[in-house]
Amino acid sequence: MQNLAAPALKWADLLTAEPPEAADIRRVYARRRAAQEARERHLALSKVVRTEIIPRLRLLHPAAAQELSGPALKPDTEMVAEFTAMILGQDAAPVLDAFTGLLAKGYSTDGLFLDLLAPSAALLGHLWDEDLCDFIEVTIGLARLQVLLSTFRTDSEIVPTNDRRRVLLMGAPGEQHTFGVALVDRFLRKAGWQVVGAMDATPQQIVELVQSQWFGVVGLTLSCETHVPRLTEAIQSVREASCNRAIGVMVGGPIFLAKPELVRQVGADASAVDAPTAVLLAQRLLDLAIQAGCPREVGTCV
Repeated sequence: MQNLAAPALKWADLLTAEPPEAADIRRVYARRRAAQEARERHLALSKVVRTEIIPRLRLLHPAAAQELSGPALKPDTEMVAEFTAMILGQDAAPVLDAFTGLLAKGYSTDGLFLDLLAPSAALLGHLWDEDLCDFIEVTIGLARLQVLLSTFRTDSEIVPTNDRRRVLLMGAPGEQHTFGVALVDRFLRKAGWQVVGAMDATPQQIVELVQSQWFGVVGLTLSCETHVPRLTEAIQSVREASCNRAIGVMVGGPIFLAKPELVRQVGADASAVDAPTAVLLAQRLLDLAIQAGCPREVGTCV
């Protein structure tokens, strides 16, 4: 019986073992499905922004709303999936070639930032959540997206700024992924805001910064719910220390899309679903601060 059992076990192993090709196919399928889900969420949020949020804010700020005119060409789900696969590849050159090729086809830079790079970043996070990517892969992927953002941002597009429109952008304490902040940074600068980044600053350095410099708005990003308590403490410290007693606080990140109730819980004033909306919300928060009686003369606090 033992002689018969051994061959049977070998056949069982052959039947149950997953060939490497099947594992690769399953991985690719999972990535494409995740890309479709991420893209569908992105489109749903964009619809809400365009049909509800933007019309209301455009009435208040028609100049800022001009930043929201969308490109004629938009990447589809397949393009997002393929681009993300390139981002996760070992060679970074195809990523740059693909992005440059899309620009040559007529896609706008800002349109690709919003409709390709942002969904790709969200997809990387989803793949990580589903254990389809490890931390190193996600970190390298986000770094490549950051390089594209830095490479193709053109300072010549930035319009003149004024002293009131100053914003401090930073990640929540413990936040490791800051691509979303970089995207918001670009759009705020293009809309005429003076942006100060404090991604690597300690909580004490942040307090000293808002004590010594005037900011109309502070923006923070968060992707992990475990850091909510630390974000709450950071926002409270900023409000207590800021020389602008009516400073506006906006937050962003996937956690606030999944759980909008956290916006109020952490003590923020508003949450933006994408970079153009962040521009409009920042302006609205600044207007509210002015109405609340913030100083007419801004700059270095005394």
